[in-house]
Amino acid sequence: MKKHLLLLSLVYCTITVFGQTPALPNGNFESWTSSFWDYPQNYSSNSNINNFYYYHLPANVTKTTDAYHGTYAVQIETISVGTDTSFGYFLNGNPNGAPSTWTGGIPYNQAPTGIRGYFKYNVATADSATIIVAFSKVGVNIGTYLIPIGGIHNSYTLFNYAFTPALTQTPDSVMFGAISCKVSDTQQQPHGFPGSTLIIDSISFTGVSSQPALMNGDFESWQTQVNNSPNDWYTQFGGSSVSNVNQSTDAKAGLYAIELTTLLGSDQNGTPRASAARISTGYYPNNCNGGCNEMGGYPFANQIDTLEFWYKYAPSGNDSAKVYLAFKQNGVSFQGTGPDLHAASSYTHMQIPFSLWQVPDSVMIEIVSSAWNDTLVSFVGSDLIIDEMHFKSQPLTTGILNYKNENTITIFPNPSNGTFQLQGLGFNIRQVEIFNTLGEKIYSTYNNQAIYNIDISHSPKGIYFVKTYNGEKFQTEKIILR
Repeated sequence: MKKHLLLLSLVYCTITVFGQTPALPNGNFESWTSSFWDYPQNYSSNSNINNFYYYHLPANVTKTTDAYHGTYAVQIETISVGTDTSFGYFLNGNPNGAPSTWTGGIPYNQAPTGIRGYFKYNVATADSATIIVAFSKVGVNIGTYLIPIGGIHNSYTLFNYAFTPALTQTPDSVMFGAISCKVSDTQQQPHGFPGSTLIIDSISFTGVSSQPALMNGDFESWQTQVNNSPNDWYTQFGGSSVSNVNQSTDAKAGLYAIELTTLLGSDQNGTPRASAARISTGYYPNNCNGGCNEMGGYPFANQIDTLEFWYKYAPSGNDSAKVYLAFKQNGVSFQGTGPDLHAASSYTHMQIPFSLWQVPDSVMIEIVSSAWNDTLVSFVGSDLIIDEMHFKSQPLTTGILNYKNENTITIFPNPSNGTFQLQGLGFNIRQVEIFNTLGEKIYSTYNNQAIYNIDISHSPKGIYFVKTYNGEKFQTEKIILR
């Protein structure tokens, strides 16, 4: 299904060459937003991840105690996104292509005659929610059923649907899920009406002796999902149920870098393909059906400058990553540039110089883990890490300093059981702060001395970051507790 993006305001600013344009926001990837939500166990493909990355909105697949039976039911809702909508959905498989092509899901080797369950819904006309069931065998779809349920039902109502036509084969897997709006087999971008809310519970197949072991049709079992999104960047990860754009602690400087990984996806026909991870300072318009120009960017007015950054890249096969700059004037792109990135096992410095034929008012920067034409399955797994991205004319916004080549701080022992010694080589360390991988400060001291004996043995095992200050300068090192 096509993912939509929020509109970003384009701020117009006319400044002479090398004027005081704002620095690239969050170019060192130190600023992140974290989100936590629950989703029904075994239904990791859901609209919550879309809302978080594309819309910056709350989850619309939620756990409710308004249950027909037991403690919990699942609620899905269509919500407003500007002039568009974000429909709620959850599935126990990967919904690529038209529903009639869906395969996979969870194992099941019986041939049910129908499906039943209980629901509440709040729209009488114009819209309806949709239950979707897709059976497959040996990777081939053998039957998909789209079941509309709608109307105003403020109390739980039974639906009992017979599969027509009946299955002619016994499947080996089934994909089950629900969408808060109306959908058809040919409709790739359902929209729905804001406020349409479906609550369902106690789902089961009929005409069989047992239910799929992983069905979780009573929705009593839930999982928590944690995602981190880089602030000031738009994120696209090819429709996977998990993000392949992640916060990395393998940083060149500071606490974090950004990591983009190419995962296995599929095209709209369900054909497997490599799905590149992508971040950009721009976005594509809502309901873009192809051939669209990327919108947005951020204010930039330098005709001559250089974008520079540090990167690591572990390609699969002969894959290549890419960083691309598109310069715009009055909303129209007039010039672009960007090299391919090739294998680099350690941090490598990259510079992209440019000299433009006219003054821009904005620039879009796009980073992808695989080139757009690199769709072979053999490219799955290509992994790109980038840090400290900025224009030479502009400082990094958070003031994170690059590491010096020489190590001026020693930590011993490292790894540690939580008690260790921190020493400045030839100078006093004014302040020490220690952070966990979530960026939470767990320790701080200000003693202005050369040697610190530190005890954080009460903290869980894992990776921590030790930030030491010497006047206005600081340095960050990693320590492993085990």
